[in-house]
Amino acid sequence: MHPVCVAHPSLDIDSSLDASDAGDGDVSDTSTLNTDAATIRGEDEKTTTCVTADRGGARGETKCGRSRQGNSSAPSSSSTSSDSPPSPSSLSSGSVSSSAPSSSVMSPCGELQPLVPEAFSHRRLCWKTRYHNAETPPSDLRLVTWNVDFSTPGSDVRLLCILSHLQKSVFASPPEPSCILLQELNLNSMRALKANKWVRRHFAVVCDFTESRPWRTYGNATLVSRSIRIEKAQVLYFSNSLMGRAAIFVDLLLRAPDGGKDDVRVVRVANTHLESLLVGTPMRPVQLQAIADMLRASEADGGVVGGDMNMIGDSKDQSIHVAAGLDDACLFPADPASHTWGYQPPCQYPPRRLDRVFFTGEAEGFIVDSVQVIGKGLRISNGQWASDHYGLSTSLAFTKPRK
Repeated sequence: MHPVCVAHPSLDIDSSLDASDAGDGDVSDTSTLNTDAATIRGEDEKTTTCVTADRGGARGETKCGRSRQGNSSAPSSSSTSSDSPPSPSSLSSGSVSSSAPSSSVMSPCGELQPLVPEAFSHRRLCWKTRYHNAETPPSDLRLVTWNVDFSTPGSDVRLLCILSHLQKSVFASPPEPSCILLQELNLNSMRALKANKWVRRHFAVVCDFTESRPWRTYGNATLVSRSIRIEKAQVLYFSNSLMGRAAIFVDLLLRAPDGGKDDVRVVRVANTHLESLLVGTPMRPVQLQAIADMLRASEADGGVVGGDMNMIGDSKDQSIHVAAGLDDACLFPADPASHTWGYQPPCQYPPRRLDRVFFTGEAEGFIVDSVQVIGKGLRISNGQWASDHYGLSTSLAFTKPRK
């Protein structure tokens, strides 16, 4: 038996006033703009509840290793139809994301734009750019990355199944300080994301759907626990991408466990979907290098990137993170237990490790635990796979006080 998500007809919206929504006390102010969420209020979305039917092992999750870094010798892999270039069709006016500030910076790698984090106000029943944070930053962070597959029908129901699995089988209740990196969200799954009760109650959302690129039919979203202060959010749109690919960056505050309340560090977390297919082989190293440069910027004390890296080529393609100066958070990259794609469903291409977590290993006292593969065998109620990818989960922290 595999984990199964059972669909329910009601909309999973939390409209109650909750003490966790210091909401309109509004400690964090990420923009002067307030976002109207009327586009998602009343949406006829479906919700899901995950019923876990394990067949041995812990909820179908597989550990990739225990070390905090590993080598890069992974076999070649392939990609799915969901990695095909997007068609240049316009998004509807019912988009759920807010527009980012108009200022942007052009670089040889692409266009860097600021983004506006949003959190749901239970008092005003809309998404706002001002929300409450805890006064003391956490000492560690749970990180999850998952490509949720935009192209297979039922993207909204499948996304809600994944969220339900994370809520019930991966995170604590309430969830520990965390950051969730999602790739391949389309308009329907983005609406479902922002209408989800668990997301509204516990997370701020940063997404790269902006009015400056209305032709993008799918993109990425980063969820950050409302208790964590987001110092900065921005997106880099790769200039060499034929598929509209980008990377979201959020700068989050963490503290060292023994460094005192004033020993606060900035970890920069990137969420990306690198260029797909063999045609994307020359683009991927340039894109990952651009991410690595951002992770090592002077304002960050440590950096980590998760997402669908699409490293499907030869040994050179498998080592682009090494060329970029990043460490791999998987201890056994060549082990089939580390694969994240190719089983749901099986196809003519061999299973491979498309999804990865890389980090700045040279950052002093910054550690990233080895990744776990999560979500194996996850299906919605009609038997359809929740995604063609598995997810990855890890934790990160600063372990040494600042000198």
